[in-house]
Amino acid sequence: MGFRFDAKLMLEKLRNKRLVFAGDSIGRNQWESLLCMLASGVPDQSSIYEVNGSPITKHKGFLIFKFKDYDCTVEYYRAPFLVLQSRPPAAASQKIKTTLKLDQMDWNSVKWKDADVLVLNTGHWWNYEKTLRGEGAEVKMGMEVESAYRRSIETVVDWINREVNTSKTQVFFRTYAPVHFRGGNWKAGGACHLESLPELGSSSLPPQTWPKFSIVIDVLSTRSHLSRIRDLNLLNVTYMTSRRKDAHSSLYYLGPKSGPAAVHRQDCSHWCLPGVPDAWNELLFALFLRSKWNDPLKHHSPSVLQ
Repeated sequence: MGFRFDAKLMLEKLRNKRLVFAGDSIGRNQWESLLCMLASGVPDQSSIYEVNGSPITKHKGFLIFKFKDYDCTVEYYRAPFLVLQSRPPAAASQKIKTTLKLDQMDWNSVKWKDADVLVLNTGHWWNYEKTLRGEGAEVKMGMEVESAYRRSIETVVDWINREVNTSKTQVFFRTYAPVHFRGGNWKAGGACHLESLPELGSSSLPPQTWPKFSIVIDVLSTRSHLSRIRDLNLLNVTYMTSRRKDAHSSLYYLGPKSGPAAVHRQDCSHWCLPGVPDAWNELLFALFLRSKWNDPLKHHSPSVLQ
């Protein structure tokens, strides 16, 4: 591609603009990475601040960091499913505490749609442990996760086409970033500690994660005739990330004050920083620079980086 990340150039392109990340905690991982990368180009670090004075650690709602010298913001909104998490219908079983309304967007989506750059992701929470699904007033206990995920992606894509002015807003969808638990899941002894090399042979991507990639591709393909969807940029990180079993925070996600976590509670989902999300942001930067928003004389066609 010929693009090397340049913090000052990206900040200049973002002058007087909003860059918004909306998605799960892996999306937050990428947002934190980009904050650090952009901050490297600002001599006066005190000119970068959270507009509401909120701490960046363990925050579950939204965070808005302003780069004062460029009058731009880099924002994160927590929306693990992108569609709406809500209370169950009155007649639902008492064991159901929350549901997903697959046909409605997250309430905070009204704050995303007018961003100048919008980076969406979902996938990390789409598993049987974390989801009960519903459409309208019906809770569908037997609905397959893949079917629910497909329906949610359709809702997101239709929302982009209906609500987002892609003449103003540059939209990216980052594909699923695989996990690397071995010998169990995230709370049952799954491990990645002591992994020191990427997967150098065939991909180590668990088979169950491929549908999260192929469903997105399929939904986008079936809606590729829509003009606003043709403007969407797909940031395809799934395959390249599947090889990085060595790059997770493993025992060290609690921070330096708390020390390593117990061996049976490793984090093989999130990523060390600096690390893999920096590579995603290198790709984001390349797509951002070559877009029609930054070069209005250039013909624009749908973009995919992988």
